[in-house]
Amino acid sequence: MRKYSIFIVILILLAGGCSQGGGSETELTISAAASMTASLTELTEMFEEEYPDIHISYNYGGSGSLRKQIEQGAPVDIFLSASSVDYEKLADQDSVDNGKAILTNQLVLIKPKEGDIASLNDFMAGNQVMAIGTPDAVPAGSYAEEALQELDVWEQLEEQSRLIYTKDVTQVLTLVKEGAADVGIVYASDVNDEKDVTVVQTFDSSLHSPIEYYIAALQSEEKEEGVEQAKDAFCQFISSEAANEVFENNGFQPVE
Repeated sequence: MRKYSIFIVILILLAGGCSQGGGSETELTISAAASMTASLTELTEMFEEEYPDIHISYNYGGSGSLRKQIEQGAPVDIFLSASSVDYEKLADQDSVDNGKAILTNQLVLIKPKEGDIASLNDFMAGNQVMAIGTPDAVPAGSYAEEALQELDVWEQLEEQSRLIYTKDVTQVLTLVKEGAADVGIVYASDVNDEKDVTVVQTFDSSLHSPIEYYIAALQSEEKEEGVEQAKDAFCQFISSEAANEVFENNGFQPVE
């Protein structure tokens, strides 16, 4: 009888220990434009402090490449796109549960801190090279192509093989910082805290399509209640005043 009583006590203690651990953790997988890395790193810490049972894993890259991964079946819960085109392509395929535009940005020409180029015209007069995102896969590269075409210099740069194409804006920054490219075109937010590059000029927004960032909660075949609630929580958080303040500090502007 004594052994039986001890056994019951052990079971009660074990049950109590399990209940103290709280609910199981929910995993959110988010594919996000590389230009959002710094902001999302800061925001994730804030979000997970508010929602300790939700853990976020990010996949960063060019929005076009990320969209193609989703189309091919990559298990993604939320898509943060730097391009309305990539967002709309998924929406047209009924892959988006809900979504909206949340941020805007500007396009800038940058050079290494010690670089000599004073303007785009100055660059065009020489034989240096420019790094941009691959237009078909990187929205910043697509916007750059539009702006350079409007300025009537795109064909000249292509004919003279003066363009270096990259997988995302982060690689553009790296090439410029390391001196492997004399100039590059990125978003204003990308150089917000960069000390090794200098903005040469900001492109007029009339030269390219509107730069808008979208958030999309994606459809899933099996809707798990915990995941759906986590998606809703993150989508609400990303549009909060606290999140907008972080984005603005990093060079973005919230959509009105």
